Amino acid sequence: MGYLDYYRYQAVARGIRTLDDVQRASEVRFYVYDRIVLPWLPRDQSGPIAEIACGHGSFLWWLKQRNYRNVLGIDSSHEQIELARQTGVAVCELDSTKWLENQPEGKLLAIVAIDFIEHISKDDFMTLLAATRRALADNGRLILRFPNGDSPLVGRNLFNDITHIWTYTTNCLQSLGSMHGYSTVRFTDESDAAIRDNRWLKVPLCKLSTTLLRALFRAATKEKIDYWSPHMWACLEK
Repeated sequence: MGYLDYYRYQAVARGIRTLDDVQRASEVRFYVYDRIVLPWLPRDQSGPIAEIACGHGSFLWWLKQRNYRNVLGIDSSHEQIELARQTGVAVCELDSTKWLENQPEGKLLAIVAIDFIEHISKDDFMTLLAATRRALADNGRLILRFPNGDSPLVGRNLFNDITHIWTYTTNCLQSLGSMHGYSTVRFTDESDAAIRDNRWLKVPLCKLSTTLLRALFRAATKEKIDYWSPHMWACLEK
């Protein structure tokens, strides 16, 4: 038994066995996707969107609930694809990079990869950046979620899964995006976006705490840290 068996076991370990489980896992993330991802998606809800390494399909389900109609999920795990298929969204069981390399140039309006790039090597990530840019239409966007290399809390997520290999800082991803021809790279962390209840109180407290932490760390280390959440989101625009 190897570490890839752990990846195949993850859906079961997380209690994801039925469509109801997939929907429930999706719904607890709706508020984050609505605040962070939705503004980055195309307004044309009939335009082609692909989620690579789609897993059990919870993000695909959210896209369906937001009336995106031309969506495809890709994953190499048979177990995960069988779960994702239950959402009613089209799915493909294939290695994500191989799938991208066989796509027509300039077709997709958005490509989404949630909790994926930390699972692949640096060389494979470079290949992925080249393949996604080629597959995206002009002004198309690559949307990523990954452990936040800028955050002092990065180890909380990077080392919480034995299939994780690497992660990236904002400076590193900015450079890699530019190197592969992306015109802009924007970042946000989950911090206050991940607050669902009592936002009137918790969001100001979050912002105040972040400001204090930023000042303390700057004084102690001379490092300027703008993104603190253990997870980071990035939007790379072609």
